[in-house]
Amino acid sequence: MINEVIEILGKKSIDVDDYNRFYELEKEMKTDNDKYEYSRYAEAFEIRLPEIAAKVGSYSFIKDDV
Repeated sequence: MINEVIEILGKKSIDVDDYNRFYELEKEMKTDNDKYEYSRYAEAFEIRLPEIAAKVGSYSFIKDDV
């Protein structure tokens, strides 16, 4: 699962589908180590949110429960 997180984060271009999958993966993290590692990548992913917002035209894609 962490490999998929890294793969999404490493894409040249990310979109709303990537955003949704990235945050679905959070629920699949079972061990404390995976959860910790995911949290580190989540911080990096947040830096890329403006990239998605530029495509969508707003930040309306962001889920409230994240």
